[in-house]
Amino acid sequence: MAAIAQSYRYAHASSVRSGERPQLLLATSDADGRAHPYFFEGRLRSPRLSAELLTTVQQVVGSRFFTPPGMLAKALALADPVVTCGGGLLRFEGFSSCCSAYARVDLLPEAHDGEIVGKGTTNVDFNAPMRAALAQVSDAAGLDLSVGRDELKLRSGEHEAVERKVALPQRWLRGMVEVQSYLASMEARFEVSGLAAQRFIRGLPRASTRRTPLWVANGAAGLYTTTQPVDAGVRVTETARLRLLEPLLARARRLTAYADAGQQANAWVLDFGIARITLALSAETWRGFSGEGQVLRALLRHGDDPGAGFDLLRAKLQWLPSLDVAAVAGELQLPPQQVADGLRVLGSSGLVGYDLSAGSYFHRVLPFDLSQVEDMHPRLRDARELLRQGAVTVHAQQPFDASVQGSEVLHRVREVDGEMQCTCPWFAKHRGERGPCKHVLAAEAARAEGD
Repeated sequence: MAAIAQSYRYAHASSVRSGERPQLLLATSDADGRAHPYFFEGRLRSPRLSAELLTTVQQVVGSRFFTPPGMLAKALALADPVVTCGGGLLRFEGFSSCCSAYARVDLLPEAHDGEIVGKGTTNVDFNAPMRAALAQVSDAAGLDLSVGRDELKLRSGEHEAVERKVALPQRWLRGMVEVQSYLASMEARFEVSGLAAQRFIRGLPRASTRRTPLWVANGAAGLYTTTQPVDAGVRVTETARLRLLEPLLARARRLTAYADAGQQANAWVLDFGIARITLALSAETWRGFSGEGQVLRALLRHGDDPGAGFDLLRAKLQWLPSLDVAAVAGELQLPPQQVADGLRVLGSSGLVGYDLSAGSYFHRVLPFDLSQVEDMHPRLRDARELLRQGAVTVHAQQPFDASVQGSEVLHRVREVDGEMQCTCPWFAKHRGERGPCKHVLAAEAARAEGD
């Protein structure tokens, strides 16, 4: 599996400082080698809840729900959670090593007392002693939070820098940027109280249901599961992923379940009033978000010359906690579809995430050197190569009909009932559920040029 070596340098190890009032010190790292950012220092109003939320993110990052054949003996290094500060919110997010589960904790302005002194995104070192100390945090003792320490420098003789090298799989990085596109396409399916959700999840079978898709729906007697599709339900496989939320449910005000139109992904949002946690799951554990390709069309429309509109949109980010498509389109005087495409492209570069509860994007920058990733979107790269070679021949525009010369076979791309279909093995296997194949992408680009 292709991987990208990243060196994380921490000015100090993350820890929980004991005393009359415990203090959570999160060591940060920056992929560009700049001074460690200093985001926040203050007091958390719900210490125990905050500690449990951060622990859940770490549990997701430390989980693997699917191991491909041939990798049984290979252990991947864990990636550190990412923290973003901006607009009064602190967000912690991470991905499971199999890329089938994504978690993000949002600590709202009401969750803390403190002064936000910076805006940015970085890694935080979640080491074993710090995780153990989080388990001992209590509301009575309180908890102060420091994210970064601007007075520390790597060359300081008083403090020792902590350096750790990890190999980040390309698919982990692709998953982090791909999941945002799925979240942006989801709609709420049902909402229940935290206690109702707790009763339901406690009743789920302990044995793995990886091979048996279940539909979760809300009925007159509460949440239930069925093997038959339900219009207002959510399709789930491997219920062990949902159990990650179980320790938090007693404290939650409500749980809202979301899914996209094709039931290719789902998300579960617990609302605590002053904080939220979002758990997004891919349709199958073997189908990590990294291979979904939901942003490929937007990237192709974006092209090599995005134009002034894209530059205006990127300049609009400014670490804003909310970027609504309609509002931004009106302010910049751009078509909403162009803004939506632009935000998806920015998401594919790690520059924005999506908040389901707010129904909007937010600015953040993944702290990885994404310029090292030469193969983030192989289907997009191959489609552009097909166009460069002149491999696409358009036979008709309405309904669209084209042929695409592959390496050995001539493929046919046709529009059927408003959807593009291809004769290649990729389309035969996935039927468009994992994004378009390279032939459809190339044909759609040729169609746009013809229009």
